[in-house]
Amino acid sequence: MSDHAVLTARLRAAGCVFAEREAVLIAATFAAGPTRERAVRRRAGGEPLEYVVGAAEFAGVTVAIGPPAFIPRARATAIVDTADRVASGPSPGRALTALDLGCGTGALAAALCRRHPDWTVHASESDPDAVPWAERNGAEFRFTVHAGPWFEPLPRELQGGLDLVVAHLPYVPSDQVALLPRDFRDHEPRHTVDGGPDGLDPLRAVCAACLPWLSSTGVLVTQVGWDQVDPATSIATAAGLAIEPAVAADGGDADEDAVVLVLRPGDVSKTA
Repeated sequence: MSDHAVLTARLRAAGCVFAEREAVLIAATFAAGPTRERAVRRRAGGEPLEYVVGAAEFAGVTVAIGPPAFIPRARATAIVDTADRVASGPSPGRALTALDLGCGTGALAAALCRRHPDWTVHASESDPDAVPWAERNGAEFRFTVHAGPWFEPLPRELQGGLDLVVAHLPYVPSDQVALLPRDFRDHEPRHTVDGGPDGLDPLRAVCAACLPWLSSTGVLVTQVGWDQVDPATSIATAAGLAIEPAVAADGGDADEDAVVLVLRPGDVSKTA
């Protein structure tokens, strides 16, 4: 039996659904010997593959990552795709200014930079475990990281100047966190997925704070569960934002259906 076959069999026996693909990636990352053996043991023990190999593939880019940073989900690619469609600057030919809000490793920012090298991209993150990974990816993909919660660490000169904000916010209701796949549940910090009793506390915080930062044509693109669209609409409207469901976020994850939302500055007088 070949080394690849043995490695695949070990991973499959450990319950890895994509054992053959994971075996190829581990073999490509680690030379045969003790280092590869440690990697296989970590993965067989349930540690996420992304932590084991130190990288995550997302929306056409590969970002550096390590425990316990939030692992970018394939379904969040729909946020980037939607941003490509709806973002617009205040004048033709002007490069956009974008923000990856609560960026984790900065995967959304990295994808935007790869697709739009002429844009100015910022990212904010408050988790001290994630900030170093965001900074590493920022240096690679050329986006600027600001350490702190939501909009608070941004320079004042960005107020009213953000043409695009993308945010993969935590939106899992607290009582459903235990239902997440074991790889994520057992290794990622709870605060990276737990959105509070109804899953929408982070959205409330962001909607309440975002209007002063958006340009007149700015948009906020984020994601919630299908069953959260109606309460999310109420939250946005109360904050003076117009909201429209965009597209289903089908990233191949069987555990959750999600939808991308686009929020724009609305008529605040109607919500007073």
